[in-house]
Amino acid sequence: MHAFRRSRLCAFLSLWLLAVVLAVTAVPVTAETVALTPAQASESLNELRDTLQTVQDRLQKNDGLGDSDLVALRNQLLLAQEQAQEMSVRLEPELLSVTARLNQLGPVDDPAGESEDIARQRAQLQQAVTELDGMIKLARLIGVETTQGLDQVSKLRRVIFQAELGRQSQSVLTPRFWRNVSRDLPGDLARVERMRKDLAQRVTDLPAYVLWSAGALALVLLALSVWAVRGLERFTINHTKPSRLRRSFYATALIVLYSLTPGLLASVAAGLFYWNGNLAPDLSSFVSKSVFALYLGGFVTGMGRVLLSAQRPSWRLPPIPSNVALKLAWLPIALGIMVALTWMSQQLLGLINATLSTTLLVNSFNTLTLSIFIAIAAWNLSQGRDKTPVPEGGEDPQKTAPVQQGATWLRAIPITLGVVIGLGMIAFLLGYIALSSLIVQEVLWLSLVICTCYVLVALIADIGQSLLLQFKEKRAANEWTSTQLRGSSQIVIVLSGALRLCLIITAITLVLLPFGEDPTQWLQRRLGFLVKGFSLGQVQLKPSSVLLAVLILVLGILFVKALQRWVANQLLPATRIDPGMRVSTANLFSYVGYFIVVATAISSLGIGLERMAWVISALSVGIGFGLQAVVQNFVSGLILLAERPIKIGDWVSLNGVEGNVRKINARATEIEMFDRSTLIVPNSEFITKTVRNVTLSNPLGVVKVKINMPIDTDAKRVRSIMLDVMQNYSDVLADPAPDVTLDGFDANGLQFTATCYVSSPRIGSRVRSVLMFDILDELRKEGLALHHTQTMTVLPNTPVASQNESGNPLLND
Repeated sequence: MHAFRRSRLCAFLSLWLLAVVLAVTAVPVTAETVALTPAQASESLNELRDTLQTVQDRLQKNDGLGDSDLVALRNQLLLAQEQAQEMSVRLEPELLSVTARLNQLGPVDDPAGESEDIARQRAQLQQAVTELDGMIKLARLIGVETTQGLDQVSKLRRVIFQAELGRQSQSVLTPRFWRNVSRDLPGDLARVERMRKDLAQRVTDLPAYVLWSAGALALVLLALSVWAVRGLERFTINHTKPSRLRRSFYATALIVLYSLTPGLLASVAAGLFYWNGNLAPDLSSFVSKSVFALYLGGFVTGMGRVLLSAQRPSWRLPPIPSNVALKLAWLPIALGIMVALTWMSQQLLGLINATLSTTLLVNSFNTLTLSIFIAIAAWNLSQGRDKTPVPEGGEDPQKTAPVQQGATWLRAIPITLGVVIGLGMIAFLLGYIALSSLIVQEVLWLSLVICTCYVLVALIADIGQSLLLQFKEKRAANEWTSTQLRGSSQIVIVLSGALRLCLIITAITLVLLPFGEDPTQWLQRRLGFLVKGFSLGQVQLKPSSVLLAVLILVLGILFVKALQRWVANQLLPATRIDPGMRVSTANLFSYVGYFIVVATAISSLGIGLERMAWVISALSVGIGFGLQAVVQNFVSGLILLAERPIKIGDWVSLNGVEGNVRKINARATEIEMFDRSTLIVPNSEFITKTVRNVTLSNPLGVVKVKINMPIDTDAKRVRSIMLDVMQNYSDVLADPAPDVTLDGFDANGLQFTATCYVSSPRIGSRVRSVLMFDILDELRKEGLALHHTQTMTVLPNTPVASQNESGNPLLND
């Protein structure tokens, strides 16, 4: 059963990989950059300058420029801007190289004494620097002027757009409108038919194996998409925990699948048109935009089905009543199809140069249909009352689905939609079709932006909450410390909040787009630097380089961690390094690996290590002053690992504190004292101060037992008893042999000292205690009393000897 689940998971991931590969292969590959000669660069810049001047002249005259003319001029400006920026980026490294060679020659100290060859080289380099610097400045100037031209185009388009909004055309209720349609529609349909035949002829001219292959690929993609949708549901139910993250992950993945399915099928069909050669530019633009329209239609359908979730109320993200969701279950598919058709129809009208009456007819149909869909959604939202039974599986809807009765914003949505669509229909009936179409398009655009932002914000929030829950579980299981929990939680909370804030700001900006400005144009102008790159000092950063650096960093860290585990678990056990030092050695190895990974990631950004020399110098100064103690402890840790004066498990004594070494870190060493408390000692303490290592080189433990016996005791008998007790105890070593010495005797008695050796100092105190108990027992058995303190008893009528000042008795004569 587990193997079957693993196979389904692998197949599901394989499908996602296939979709990503197909999407990536549809993106054109940028040709490799070829080095430019100064002559080629100058010629290209002159051509760009001429193009820019032509566009500026047309904008200045403004002789009946329509919206299509302005779009063409905008495209020319965007192309010129892109080429100028690319030219500047490609010339800057050449300028740096020539400048470095010129600086290498140094200043001219004595022109008369300089050789002719050096003088000629200097003149050539100075001329090259002047030319390259001038071309770079010209390229940047062209970039600035194209930006100003784009702003002027946008202003003119907004003026035309606003003028169109206020223009009243023929209403669909007037007979004249339909007379014009009956007159012009046949001609427009004939042009559509010719275009259709042209595309059909391209397909019929294809070899049979191409058609069969395309059909088979389309069927495979369709079958895989159906299987993926069902597999995603089973995977989410069987392999994820019941949480909010399960809903948001399922919603996001389902939207992606719904978006990819029609788009990939359309890409297969579009590939047939390009098989025998390139299409005409206008026809190629129509095909590519139609493919995009199907991606957009799939996205709208997926978003609607996810938000309604008619069959699974507990998986529904917004608080929409279940009866409303069931009534509107058909709407996402119909709306997605209509959005795609509306987009494609607009491109088709421009391709065939349709007449005004046909354009008004198509726009009227699209506007009326979309308005009806929006009105139906608004009516059901206003009339809905939640009659949802208990969700499937008995899940508590309060925990799994935020279905709430009478949400404030839910009551406001249908009212707002009703008012807006009502105004749009009034404008439509009065003949203001452009205004009515704008209202419907803005409603759809705002709805799409808000819903997308809602789903993504929910996904990020749920990921953050899931991570926080996992962190708390690790802390409850004592796998993490409180410090680790707080640090990781703070990072997750900050990242989650920052990402959600960025999404909300982006959504607000997209919602507040100036009327008449294309969102794709807005994104290209505001975020185009992310695609083309931007300069940071003398370094040109590009998204591809940043992504490569992040990929190197992530993969490098994973590789270093895997290599660290291999070193600790397989390599080091085969060496002579004792087990206590293996962890510290593996950690030191990982530090070196992390440094190499970070250096490689920085190099992939185009920032050479030589360019970071000043950063390293500044860090060295900062380390020398501010982090001196940290560096001292780190270096001391390296010395401890290399010389090994102490190792994990040793019994050490430092500054009157004794304990066992438990862990040697890069900065400090952990010592477990005999009361099981932990003492953190900086590593420099073990290098700069006197340390007693009790267990270094496996020393023996010495046990000494001292006793006092009365002066009349048989000393040889006592010695024999003590030797017998030590020799009969198993923990006492035979070599060196135990011994008993008589240290001295006086009026107070005999002083015996028994000495023996044990295998480790750690058992010395226990052995000493056992020997003392056994010696006392044997002495009592032999009737030998220990020495006791003498006392003096003063009898009655007996004179007491006086004492002097020091306490000594004075004898009377």
